[in-house]
Amino acid sequence: MLNSIYNKVPKKFLLVGVINTIFGYSIGILNYFLFFHLIGIIGVGIINSIMSITFAFVLFKKFVFKTRNTNWILEYVRSYLVYGIQAIVGIFILWLCISVLKLNIYFSQAFSIILVVFVSYTGHKKFTFKT
Repeated sequence: MLNSIYNKVPKKFLLVGVINTIFGYSIGILNYFLFFHLIGIIGVGIINSIMSITFAFVLFKKFVFKTRNTNWILEYVRSYLVYGIQAIVGIFILWLCISVLKLNIYFSQAFSIILVVFVSYTGHKKFTFKT
């Protein structure tokens, strides 16, 4: 099953996803130390989300899907919808694995991430950056 999902997601998408993850983690730590005392963790979380989604959007647009002559503002808004659905799917998978199936967090998180990568790729390909 994992091999089937992996083969359907292009390597560029996975590479950009790794870069996005490193960026999101790093900017999250940096923003925490810079702004936590001013705006609290909710504010830091909001800033991190906006920065991470914007960074991911630009990389996916330029290096993976390479859309041109499109309404980039509409694509940007669509990317937020895809990330919202991705979050809901990820949370649901975690809940299902941990609360219902009684699996451990390590497997549950890994399984969730693998499925969310497929959801993210499909959403961006067919909705955010559709041509």
